[in-house]
Amino acid sequence: MRSTDNDEILRDEQGLIRLGLKGNQAALEALFARHSGALYQSALKLLGNPEDAEDALQEGMLSAFKNLRRFEGRSKFSSWLTRIVINAALMRLRSQRAHQTVSADQPLGEAELTLAEQLADPAPDPERLYAREEMRQLLDRNLTELSPEMRTAVRLRDIEGLSTQEAAEALGVPENTLKSRLHRARLQLAEQIQTGAA
Repeated sequence: MRSTDNDEILRDEQGLIRLGLKGNQAALEALFARHSGALYQSALKLLGNPEDAEDALQEGMLSAFKNLRRFEGRSKFSSWLTRIVINAALMRLRSQRAHQTVSADQPLGEAELTLAEQLADPAPDPERLYAREEMRQLLDRNLTELSPEMRTAVRLRDIEGLSTQEAAEALGVPENTLKSRLHRARLQLAEQIQTGAA
């Protein structure tokens, strides 16, 4: 483009701005239409989708229209207008991030766990609680059939959750003795439960 053409465009643009400031609607439309394609592309690059880019362009243009009197001419009008539209796009982007929704089935983060898995209640569900209670009652009924040594070993190790070492120390027996009692007790309990269920 020759410099005389460029000077003419700038003079024409300044004339449109002066007319726009006086309220000339046609001048404002011509002024904004001249830059809307490039501004739309700038917004689209930032936002990534046409609808949001169009909205940002409209918001920016409206803001520029309302603040046209603030344009002092120290920079090109296109630069001033671009800055306004980019700011509108950035505000829209921040708003989207603040209101972003996530599917409960979508993997999140490095662990690749879904939101549902990350927010899962660690407490057992009612079905598991019921099964656990049923098993406890079944064990209670069948524990009485065991010898006192085996019953105590099962209570300490399997019901109260003591380690093998802790249970052996509590009973004052070697760990191997405790393991032997537990093994015999578990076999006997399994046999009693199977016989009772049959």
